[in-house]
Amino acid sequence: MEPLIPNVASEIGPLRAVMVHRPGSEIARITPENKEALLFDDLLWLERAQEEHERFVGMLRSRGADVFYFDELVGDVLRDGAVRDMLIDSVLSPARVGPRVAETMRAALRDRPVDDVRDLLIGGLLESELEDWGVDHLFADLVADRFHYVLRPLPNLLFMRDNAAWIGQGVVRSVLATPARQPESTLVRAVYDHHPLFSGLDAPVWFGDGDGEQFPASIEGGDVLVISDTTVMVGLGERTAPAAVEILARNLFERSPIERIIVVHLRKERAVMHLDTVFTMVDEAKFNVFPGILDGVDVHVIRPGTTRRLDVEPCDGLAAALRRVLDRDDLEFIPTGGDAIGRLREQWDDGNNTLAVAPGVVVAYQRNQETNRRLRDHGIEVLELDASELGRGRGGSRCMTQPILRGTVGS
Repeated sequence: MEPLIPNVASEIGPLRAVMVHRPGSEIARITPENKEALLFDDLLWLERAQEEHERFVGMLRSRGADVFYFDELVGDVLRDGAVRDMLIDSVLSPARVGPRVAETMRAALRDRPVDDVRDLLIGGLLESELEDWGVDHLFADLVADRFHYVLRPLPNLLFMRDNAAWIGQGVVRSVLATPARQPESTLVRAVYDHHPLFSGLDAPVWFGDGDGEQFPASIEGGDVLVISDTTVMVGLGERTAPAAVEILARNLFERSPIERIIVVHLRKERAVMHLDTVFTMVDEAKFNVFPGILDGVDVHVIRPGTTRRLDVEPCDGLAAALRRVLDRDDLEFIPTGGDAIGRLREQWDDGNNTLAVAPGVVVAYQRNQETNRRLRDHGIEVLELDASELGRGRGGSRCMTQPILRGTVGS
């Protein structure tokens, strides 16, 4: 397998390589009782979601992208005995599952097939399954949570956008904001550190390895947009903390070509969990935007300081900030489609969460007809994905992808 040289210098450059996670058994383990704890609003029909996801992957490949499945990459690194032991010990830690289960499961998994280990690390472990691993059922009752899990599944891996993000040739190792998602970081780190696809890469780490770069300084990829090779936009809200933005800014200014960061202060609510739920870039000077984000939020621009490490400048709204930073008067902000009620419905259904596979070409959910129409009216080619089940997870096409390599705009 030829190693990749990741590089993401924009949101819209032709998509060359991307990581996704196909829905698996972890999705089938969401129940009415545990869905909120696992950060879902609804239950997905697994088989239909898998069909929809395959169509989505087909769209990406048809536009020239190499698509890598995360579960396959995890399986590959588990074939290395040292990595396997590290992952088992890290995920099945005494702090997470209790000393007795940790000791039993660590020993048992070292002798099991790779697929079994991978499926457990992603799909979780129920108390009813512990007896099969040599733990008596009475003790299982003691260590399980109120949803009968000893190790919770990771259904949010469907949304690969959040657990890491490439900026240029370096990576943000996300510090995820919720306990339900924190084990994802361990698996993603193992892939980037040990998989042959990235062997010998030694890519700079913009966040996630340094002093203070751990919870509660959380940051998630849905809040990180690469506007150009010198400009990044970061959402500050429910999932990304102010401390993380400051640390990221310092690291980028010291070690990367990034010259400014636009910080957008988001409402801390479920409908706006990440910046990309209300704002995405669709072409060189065009943005798909929920109207309230343009003037209804505080915006600051961070630059390298002259007398201090960082200079912070307030801006009169997001549109003004982008025009000033990009030094362009031709920016187009394409609003969510529909009337006042329709806009709210289409934003909730990820109408603004579009993935550019090339400049002016995006993947969007078919259900958001009015927003898609407005995008087309502004010259955007919209590849519509019929995905009634994937949409129940509250994440769109951008959420489901982790771009690794994009071409330059115009290539």
